[in-house]
Amino acid sequence: MKISVFPTLLTLIVLLAIGYLAYHLANSNSDTNDLIVGIGTGISVLLTLGCVMGLSLNDGRMNVNLKAWRIAAFVIMTIVNLCFAGFGVSMPYYVIVLALLLVFHFWVVWKLSTVDVK
Repeated sequence: MKISVFPTLLTLIVLLAIGYLAYHLANSNSDTNDLIVGIGTGISVLLTLGCVMGLSLNDGRMNVNLKAWRIAAFVIMTIVNLCFAGFGVSMPYYVIVLALLLVFHFWVVWKLSTVDVK
């Protein structure tokens, strides 16, 4: 596994921008947990994009599946976080939904990376 510098920098810029957007949305709605929502959004974007960014599989089809899942997980996680920031849902629901989505994401990545292709 090899980590490239340019995609890593792009990932950091994306996670900072989306995290700030979530913080701003929560802050504009006078949410008391605006900082937590901003940091949680940044962490979830980092875990959906960053953990799979350096992962490369031997099989070309599995690589395509992994990249497609990474994009889908990123879009789902971003939409969920921005909805929580915009609509102002209570913090326990935010943490529970975020944790379940991340567990599902890591389960799919694990299954895709350990599948035996013949």
